[in-house]
Amino acid sequence: MKLVHPDLQFQIEFAENTIPVCIIESPVRWRKIQKEMFSQCQGGDGSWVLSTGEKELKLNKSVEMIFNPLQLEENQRRILNGVLQSICQMAVNERYWKKGQELNTTIQGFFAELEMEYPFEYQINEEIDFSALAKAMGIRIEQEYETDLERLLQYCILAKEILKANLIIFWNLHNYFSVQELESLYQEISVRKWNVLLMENSVVHKIPVEKYYIIDKDNCEIY
Repeated sequence: MKLVHPDLQFQIEFAENTIPVCIIESPVRWRKIQKEMFSQCQGGDGSWVLSTGEKELKLNKSVEMIFNPLQLEENQRRILNGVLQSICQMAVNERYWKKGQELNTTIQGFFAELEMEYPFEYQINEEIDFSALAKAMGIRIEQEYETDLERLLQYCILAKEILKANLIIFWNLHNYFSVQELESLYQEISVRKWNVLLMENSVVHKIPVEKYYIIDKDNCEIY
């Protein structure tokens, strides 16, 4: 998989055991690139192209951007809707189908018994809407974590498993975590075979697994 832009000579390539880092030293260029990427991730216009093989991937369906790892929204609507949809699919698969039918029978019987308490009759659906049931049960993503790094990792898991992100882009991650913490995160990324990209305006301590694509203050490219 690779990420390219017509204004840039380099192509950001994603490979196992390598963490691409794009360093943009000019604040003006940094702002322009961030605005364009954000626009495309929201379904707007832009010239960034993400592709795997010959297939182009739309950024708004394939990329999750993390601007501040201390302000993650695990229970945002996109994620919760994805979790509910996943639960609905899981509940009717081969492993859980029988238990789902047993639960449906129990619920049908419960409401039939309740009906006897009223001087009128009512109807309920013959089949359970597991998504609606899960929503009624108030399913939420746990937000208690021992460390900020653990919370970031959990959010990345949600982005991959629920939002189906092909690429996670971190902005200024070096400003939030130490070298040791980043190395720990990179190990998890390597084991899980995720594609990630770090966007930084500077890097003080470089890490061996990082591969650098630099746009300096004069807009010269170094890679």
